[in-house]
Amino acid sequence: MAIKPLDKNWGSDKKNVNYVGKDFSSLKQNLIEFTKTYFPDTYSDFNEASPGMVFIEQAAAIGDLLSFYQDTQLKESMLMYVTERKNVIALAQSMGYKPKISTPAVTTLTVYQLCPSVFKNDGGTRFEVDERFCLKIKDGLEIKSNSNSNITFRTIDGVDFANSGSREVDVHTRDTNGNPLWYLLTKKVKAISASEVSTGVTFAPNETDYPTATIDDSSIIEITSVVDSNDGSKWYEVPYLAQESIFVEQANIDGELESYSNIVPYILEVQKVPKRFSIKVNSNNTIDLQFGSGDTRLNDEQILPNTKNVGLGLANSVNRLNQGIDPSNFLKTNTFGIAPAGKSLTIKYLKGGGVESNINTGDLTKISKIEFEEDLLSIPDNLLLAYNETKNSVAAENLEPAIGGRGSESIEEIRQNALATFGSQNRAVTKQDYIVRALSMPERYGSVAKVYVSPDGEIDNNSPSSILASPQNIAEFTNIVEGLKNKSKQDIQKELVKYLTQKNTSIGEVNNPFAINMYLLGYNGDKKLTQLNQAVKQNLKTYLGEYRMMTDAVNIIDGFVVNIGIDFEIACYQNYNKREVIANCLVQLQDYFNIDNWTFNKPINISEIELILANVEGVMSVPSVKITNLCGGDGNYSPNKYNIEQATKGKMVYPSLDPCIFEVKYPNKDIKGRAI
Repeated sequence: MAIKPLDKNWGSDKKNVNYVGKDFSSLKQNLIEFTKTYFPDTYSDFNEASPGMVFIEQAAAIGDLLSFYQDTQLKESMLMYVTERKNVIALAQSMGYKPKISTPAVTTLTVYQLCPSVFKNDGGTRFEVDERFCLKIKDGLEIKSNSNSNITFRTIDGVDFANSGSREVDVHTRDTNGNPLWYLLTKKVKAISASEVSTGVTFAPNETDYPTATIDDSSIIEITSVVDSNDGSKWYEVPYLAQESIFVEQANIDGELESYSNIVPYILEVQKVPKRFSIKVNSNNTIDLQFGSGDTRLNDEQILPNTKNVGLGLANSVNRLNQGIDPSNFLKTNTFGIAPAGKSLTIKYLKGGGVESNINTGDLTKISKIEFEEDLLSIPDNLLLAYNETKNSVAAENLEPAIGGRGSESIEEIRQNALATFGSQNRAVTKQDYIVRALSMPERYGSVAKVYVSPDGEIDNNSPSSILASPQNIAEFTNIVEGLKNKSKQDIQKELVKYLTQKNTSIGEVNNPFAINMYLLGYNGDKKLTQLNQAVKQNLKTYLGEYRMMTDAVNIIDGFVVNIGIDFEIACYQNYNKREVIANCLVQLQDYFNIDNWTFNKPINISEIELILANVEGVMSVPSVKITNLCGGDGNYSPNKYNIEQATKGKMVYPSLDPCIFEVKYPNKDIKGRAI
């Protein structure tokens, strides 16, 4: 059989290739059509059993396979369409989001201790708690579950019974005369389902190229500490190695803010940390601790160009303006963190969480670990026995179930959380960003309960630098005006110009267009609105400083509280008990005026109050609802006076121009009602 020569069109650039087909059948059909078109004399047997179809189908299969992997690779590189967990985690971390490996359950522990009484004879005769025996329990108290001994809960804050705020005191034991012998002190503290685990890792002396340490545990909640085993120096966790500064808390035990230590136990500071690491989550739910590549034995100027002489050569020599600089040198600088070459590190982390950690009420009673912060030298020898008895009396229980425990995040949860993190960019830009940042400051640095943000000068020229806003300036300005009553117009102008010159400002130029005014209020120990103290403001200033835009200025201003009372009248149906109906109405209004439901500049809708009362079973009608302002007096109300009558328009009580919150300070007393 003679072999026919190849088609003369073979290798020609004029062949038309169909690029539409990507699956096996369309690729096979395209190859058949291509062969029929350009090689009609070379091959014409397209039967399924023919030998030539083997090669066509193999080529179509290879094309289908390549198309599949190409599509998959493209899809796995886009966060919106990725399906493989390892790729989802990698893309999420590249966008700044660290997936959660394990989420702990959270509950509130009620902690008790017995404390002896002491007799006080200072004009009266009474027994009080002997403050010398009030214990201070460090954070990290561990308590085990009764139903599952493998589940451990751990407190995240200390318990200070010496702090009378939010401390409950009950008489536990009395003597034969009825005088208190022992008091029962009660405190509440948050706890999470976690236990602390310690492990170690050693690095070789030559490990300086971004060394990593892997913790092979799939239930890690967070890293608590990384310490050098030799010198005790600490390594700090950062979101990424290029970040030099982190938040560091210092105990509020010294300085001008120490007087607020009962409310603000810690002062927030920003500290630069050359010894740092970042965390990388792996697809198997383990983590890697990645360190920098800096070498403390080298000076940065030996490997980095000095900004004062970069591009310049020696005197009378050729300049180096166009000389290339090795970018890898910047990776070796200490600003990316020091490498722990030749060091042994002790790593402590919390593990736990999971769905099984969601336990019922009263399941936590067995304290397995407790540490006290104590000064035994301040306790006389004759009181040591009683002091040890108070330590042995410590008990705890959970009066509410533990909820929120779960395992690692699903693929879809990681995807959505990563998109949200990337969108926020971890910066405060809008008003809502500043509000959320202020409210999210941890309570150990001070509690911010209510926030309102507005541009500087938007509200009645309210800039803190304005002579119209500062109480001191207002007083000074008032005195000047009083002294100018009998002066001429020219003298008045001279005095005003002189005053404004001293203040280095003018009435028309007091507002900063790049500043915002942040009005703040907090809670006291009884969850009543109050102004923030200087310690909380200092911590908030430090906290916001890491998130605000460089050109933004933030003025922290105290908000205003308007205390109100409510008097209402209802008409009841004849077959209902009036006292019971009134009690139900009071409960509904107390829930409506719960301070958690109120924010700055929220008006009072009297029609809504009438509707709430009308929906109470037994209420036939609501003849009247009256709102009054409660100011000062024996009830320790806010000193702010407010004309409710003038602020009421169409059954709406509008707030003042200055940011304020309506508060029912004592719901059991300030809400009154009667049935007619």
